[in-house]
Amino acid sequence: MNHKSFVFFDCECANVFDGVGKICSLGYVICDDDLNIIESEDVVMNPECDFDWYLFSGKGECRLAYSKDYFRSKPNYEAYYKDIKKLFTTGNRYIAGFAVSNDVGFVNDANERYGLPYIQFRAFDLERYLERKYEKKQKLSEWALEFGVDTEKLQSHKSEDDAIMTMLCLKAECQRSGLSVEEIFTSKEGKDCFVSNEQILEQAAERAYRREVTEKIKRLYNKKSPMPRFKSVQGYRFELDRKILHDVDQAFELVKRIYENGGMVCERITGRLPAGEKAFALFIKEPENPHFLKKLKERGVETMSLDELEKLLK
Repeated sequence: MNHKSFVFFDCECANVFDGVGKICSLGYVICDDDLNIIESEDVVMNPECDFDWYLFSGKGECRLAYSKDYFRSKPNYEAYYKDIKKLFTTGNRYIAGFAVSNDVGFVNDANERYGLPYIQFRAFDLERYLERKYEKKQKLSEWALEFGVDTEKLQSHKSEDDAIMTMLCLKAECQRSGLSVEEIFTSKEGKDCFVSNEQILEQAAERAYRREVTEKIKRLYNKKSPMPRFKSVQGYRFELDRKILHDVDQAFELVKRIYENGGMVCERITGRLPAGEKAFALFIKEPENPHFLKKLKERGVETMSLDELEKLLK
């Protein structure tokens, strides 16, 4: 295999408030062709932000490996940037992780926070590969248990140890399947399990755009136009089925047209309506579930399809 090397990595974050991960540790393990460990390290850093209270609450399974003071005593991400870039961009090297799209996104977030150039790399997602092959979704620790990986000396949510656990699970999968790591990575199924930092950036931009348009929709909830252009649905209240909201651009245009035609859109129609007003749940197609229709009727809400509404709107 021409002396390829393999890097497994994992990140822990102090918080992901506002959808932005603030890395406090990046652990990695570098392996040879046969997944023998060459080097490993837990790169601990000061996230320069508040820690999510949950991480040190003792509740749930997610608890960081070090104290707040230890994290804060370390340099920030910027101090490690060159080494991290070298780790991910050294030639003839494969990068991998478990649920790795999150970790790639966290690295992008860190580069944005510190005004540093994005690191161009792609990584193999072992979670996606195993989920598709075995048709079930499990945590890393559950896969380790299934593969018989010895985790006695490994600590969950310690980045270096999670990277090692990911490597050991892949090694066990190689033994089970009779395939080498490179054969898995370059297989038809494996090729579809790589994610790049460009893909994650595009997805982040799409999510940000959806949030922006969704907020514009919410600002029109429970609002009646004081001077509607038309009055074709005046006295009508609507709540939108989730499927309509999947296309945020179309949903916003629809809400705006209802507003301009004298109607009102509500997130959920509740309580007694003013005299003369009618309430409708709006669907792409009329629902057929009798239990669901009964619940709507109990709330005094009728159903209407988009095609029916289109006939009313100007």
